[in-house]
Amino acid sequence: MTFLECPQKVRHLLGAFFMDKRVKYDYKFKRTIVLEVIKKGLSCYSVGNKHGLRKSLVQKWVRFYKAHGAKGLRPIRNKYSEKFKARVVLEMKEKSLSYQETCVLFKIPTEETFKRWLKIYEEKGPEGLSIEKRGKPKSMPRKPKKPMTREEQLLDELADLKAENAYLKKLHALVQSEKEKEEKRKSSRN
Repeated sequence: MTFLECPQKVRHLLGAFFMDKRVKYDYKFKRTIVLEVIKKGLSCYSVGNKHGLRKSLVQKWVRFYKAHGAKGLRPIRNKYSEKFKARVVLEMKEKSLSYQETCVLFKIPTEETFKRWLKIYEEKGPEGLSIEKRGKPKSMPRKPKKPMTREEQLLDELADLKAENAYLKKLHALVQSEKEKEEKRKSSRN
């Protein structure tokens, strides 16, 4: 039995087990799904439910297929030039397109990507699109610690010793309670 033949609940659990947040589907699979909707006249919801997909994902594939044909289901490149981004934003504004229409027209995989471009364009102009930062932001450099005075060093050491002492007391109490439980078990057996 293949992964896609498994019931939806099982696929969901397996996906959660492998922590697979983003599943990429091949062209053949996408085309099969889209043709079920278009040729067989099934709803995006029923087809998505049958294959364990979100309705919105099926709808997106259908829109891309209707707008671009089979090419609309091919993988989308994720690196866009500054000129392309600016052209997309301007065309969206000129033609009063929705986010969804803009993404389908220009084969942009997610509306969030386009919304980020639009925000940058409105805040910094077209030049801002060339310096768009992607990925995880770099951490702030740490400030060098000033040398501690002798009193601060002693207070720091005292805090460490107090924490260690409290830990050892709890450990000792735990060991004692385990010994008492063991003795009770032995006495109840006899």
